[in-house]
Amino acid sequence: MSFLQRAFSSDVNETPSHRGFDAGSDSMADQMWEAVRLRPWMLLALTMYTVWFRITARASRTIGFWGPRWLARLVGLLQSRLMSVVGRIPVSMTPPPKGIERDRQHVVVWHPHGAYTTMAFMHCGHHNACTHPMSWFPGIAPILFNVPLFREAALLLNARSVSGPVMERLLAAGHTVGVQPGGIPEQLQSDHTREIAVFPPRLGFVRMAIKAGAPLVPVYIFGENQAYTTYSLGRKASQLAYKFLGAPLVPVTGRWGLPWLVPHPVKVEVCWGDAVFVGEPNANPTDAQVEAVFERYVVELQRVFDAHKYTCLPPDVAARGLTIVRRSVSSRKAVAPQPAPTMPTVPPTPSSYSTA
Repeated sequence: MSFLQRAFSSDVNETPSHRGFDAGSDSMADQMWEAVRLRPWMLLALTMYTVWFRITARASRTIGFWGPRWLARLVGLLQSRLMSVVGRIPVSMTPPPKGIERDRQHVVVWHPHGAYTTMAFMHCGHHNACTHPMSWFPGIAPILFNVPLFREAALLLNARSVSGPVMERLLAAGHTVGVQPGGIPEQLQSDHTREIAVFPPRLGFVRMAIKAGAPLVPVYIFGENQAYTTYSLGRKASQLAYKFLGAPLVPVTGRWGLPWLVPHPVKVEVCWGDAVFVGEPNANPTDAQVEAVFERYVVELQRVFDAHKYTCLPPDVAARGLTIVRRSVSSRKAVAPQPAPTMPTVPPTPSSYSTA
């Protein structure tokens, strides 16, 4: 008997617990479909969502807002409250010391990536929707827009595909964008006992800002790395998994020692730095110009970190300082973890960068 025949000819009051699963006669897939057919509304919902997913397949490349703003603010508020009240992870925000020009577009650069960027999504999404201190379009990995429900929440909170063309079109339209330059290489090095900022070899985010004439604004999210406990063996395993499978699966544990589910109760402080001006729009910046802006950006990032590390981080983590890693052109996407400094770092000069 076909699936549809069984779905519409059987008694809907029959449940799997009444008749049991016959492992000898049906495959696991057949048994799962049997569970679905007992509730026809589930099949209808899955069909409707599949159609919706196909219709909105290009939404991650939308230039401009997606969905009503009141709904975006509501989703952001619910996410932040869920973390603050249920997860016992409160958040506070420190604005740029010199303020921010709201009517000017910027390139917001946030650190660190963390194991799964949980705090950036759950808390900063609310700040973004409420323009606190401003509204921006963060770029995230395109694969995340394949996750049902998460994709809709991300789209409402202005997340877009981090691909270069999408970010450049957003800037060309006058919007402020956000990037996380460390990406997967930084994610694979995530460590709750130290803070690290990884930068790509060609500094595409700096080049993008110079082309648009948009100042760079560093943002450091203290507590992101401490939300989950990471492990040395887990980092090595995730490096290998990414190398062979292409999936950045970082083994972590949260509250009660549970893997992935509930983060530790930590205090999150979102600290904004002052804008690093890049000059007038320049369609073809030289490598020297890009390097000069990057050096000034790192100095401001280091200033923000040093100003808040002892009040926002565990003492031992704060004492290690911030490790700055500049990946080399020849490095692979996944880079080997770098040793953390033993003393607090100072505003860096070009010679103080680590290269992987």
